[in-house]
Amino acid sequence: MLDDRLIGMTFYNTSQLTTGVVELFGVYYHYRIEGQAQIGDVLEVFRVSPLFLYVRRPDDRLKF
Repeated sequence: MLDDRLIGMTFYNTSQLTTGVVELFGVYYHYRIEGQAQIGDVLEVFRVSPLFLYVRRPDDRLKF
């Protein structure tokens, strides 16, 4: 994928919506939140597609 280099990047959630736009390296990307996230939570990119960056809270990836 073109933007696989973005996997692992983090940014702060500034919206109550589950989708939005974030600027990384001067480029605007649409993102979609998987799981629950509040305003101010740190979000991490874990998957990319031609349409969206899929993000989640970093602590949500560890589930036992």
